[in-house]
Order: sequence, then C-alpha cells, then structure tokens
Amino acid sequence: MYRQRRPLWSYPLFQIPLILLTGCLLLALLFTLLGWGRPSVAVVLSLDLSGSTFGDNPLQFNQPQTVMAQQVAAAKLYLQRNQRELANPNAIMIHGFGRNVVFLTPRFETKADVLLTQLDQALNRSDLLAQVDPSATNLSGAIATATQQLQQVSNRCRELLIITDGAAPVDTAVVTSAQGQGIKINAIVVGEYAPQLAAATQATGGQYRSGTTALLEELVSRTFFENINTNARWSIFWLGLALVCLMWVLVLPLDRWLLQGLLQLPMNLSGQLALGNAFFWTVAIPIVLWRFPGWPFLSGC
Repeated sequence: MYRQRRPLWSYPLFQIPLILLTGCLLLALLFTLLGWGRPSVAVVLSLDLSGSTFGDNPLQFNQPQTVMAQQVAAAKLYLQRNQRELANPNAIMIHGFGRNVVFLTPRFETKADVLLTQLDQALNRSDLLAQVDPSATNLSGAIATATQQLQQVSNRCRELLIITDGAAPVDTAVVTSAQGQGIKINAIVVGEYAPQLAAATQATGGQYRSGTTALLEELVSRTFFENINTNARWSIFWLGLALVCLMWVLVLPLDRWLLQGLLQLPMNLSGQLALGNAFFWTVAIPIVLWRFPGWPFLSGC
C-alpha cells in the first residue's frame, strides 16, 4: 500500500520547509564567514597605573617587565587588531587610574595610529605620575569616569574593560549607574581574585578573566576582542530557525514511516502527532532563542 503513495518530496509540506531549511543554513554560513551583523562598539580601556603595577618604584614607571608595561603592550595590540581586522572598528578611549583617573587619549577614536601616538605622548608626560597618584587603586572612579564618557556615545554598544593587578573596593552605586546606561563592565585581573569587581561584571553582563602577566596580551587582544566583536547571535538565530524548518521537513517522514509504518498508528492520530511536534518546536525554539542568546534584530549588544 505504501508503495502506491506519492513520494514524500512531491508534497508542498515537504518541499517548502526544505527550501526554507536550505536558506537558513546558507544564511548561517554567510553570517559566520562574512561577519555580517557584527555590532558597532565603543570601548573604554582603563589601565591600572597604581604603584603595585610598577613595584612602587617611580623609576620603574612603565618600564619593561612591569605589569604596567604589559598592560600598555596588550592595549596596543588591541588597537592594532581593531584597525586591521574590523571593517567598522571599535571607537576606543583609554584611561589610566590610580587614586585619580587620567585620560590617556582625549576622545573616542577608531584609527589605531592616532590612538597609539596619543597613548605614547600621554605615557611620556613628566607629570603623569603625579596626576594619577599611584598610592591607591580607585576602581569606582575608573568605572564612574568611563560611564560618563560612554553615555555620550550613541548608536554603539558600550563596553568598559578594566585591567588591574588586584582587588579594590567597588561602589555599588557606580555599577548601578553603568548598568542603567547599558554599559558592560569587563575586567582582566592579574593577581588575587577581586570579588567586588567580579560582581560588577556579572551585574552588567560583562566578562571577568584572570591570568598571569604573560597572558595579558592574549586576554585583551584576543579573548576580550573576539567576545565583543562577534556576530554569533545571528549565526545561532539562523541555526535555530533552520531547526524549526527541519521539524516541518520531518512531518511527513514521521507520519508515514514512524507513526503509521513502525508504530501502526491510525492515519488521523499519526498526522496530529506529527503536526503537533512541528508546532511545538515552532513555538519553543524562538522562545529559547529569545531567552538565550536573544533575538539579534531587537538589540545588537
């Protein structure tokens, strides 16, 4: 009896979902390979210039092998990669902080050569150490200052990356302010675990990473860079829709081969079960995508 039936691929209920499935898979591949849908991002790089990053010795300020010098080197690699690899580079501003917060670059800029020149000029200023006052690590001030600068940026995702070598208090009010402005606080810590800073990153949806000084360049210019400049939500979105289409492609095979053929269910019941399965996943998968990682067309950040 089954041999006299029309082949499955001759039914629109099989053909249309199959075409849509192919289209979704193709879009997922193109978004992944071509980087379509990458967000526009504004970043404040906040470097810890407190005394512990150069051995509390003013003569070692930004000297090779110090934590401070490794922070600066990592920031420079980030700037170079930002210019080289992104069609729409991040707009970047660099702060330094000890007890006080100092602008190492005056404004947001996308050109690496401009930022590198401004950074070198700032680090070579004879009065920089006095302006920073390396006697303390003012994480709250760094977050508050970055928030003030980032809230002036429109049409870009807002990211703060703090690079520090240890724990320090963080005022919950400045974290709440950053969260209210849609700013993600990210931290890379060289040294002991910083629980208040970790809590700030979690509250704002940012990243907390820790590692040795030798890993700073990789954590900044690779891990952080790739995480904020990804279009993975678009790829996941199209793969999720492809799974929905697959469920509809399987309606007829489930009905004919499994439910009627193998389980010997009546035609009306098998059809209802097969369609019910497709309808269930058509609702469930978009809900899952909405909850995690989020629909990319609603918010790019």
